[in-house]
Amino acid sequence: MTFAENINRICAEKGTNLTAIVKAVKGSSSFATAINTKGSLPKESEMLEMAKLLECSVMDFFADEEDLQETKPANEDEEDILRIYRGLSRRAKHEFMSMAYEFENREELEGDKGTTAAV
Repeated sequence: MTFAENINRICAEKGTNLTAIVKAVKGSSSFATAINTKGSLPKESEMLEMAKLLECSVMDFFADEEDLQETKPANEDEEDILRIYRGLSRRAKHEFMSMAYEFENREELEGDKGTTAAV
């Protein structure tokens, strides 16, 4: 996928559009047309600001098709976890994952690793 395709997809997912993001970063929306029609790329500092506004990574602007595979939850619990995670801010996602890794490494769970049985 191109930069333009990715950033437009991300904007749509976040409930905004490229014109609004470009205007917020550059003060003018005309560069949005250059991105969409000429394949122009913003400066690195502008990409960082766009990523911040869209609460994503600059790397997301350059994702390939295989990077975008939809995660299919195995059950309702996984679906709830994904829903909660996707609704968090970037900072909260980091805290959430730190907690998940701590939970994963708890010694009392060592015997349960590799199984999916309910507790």
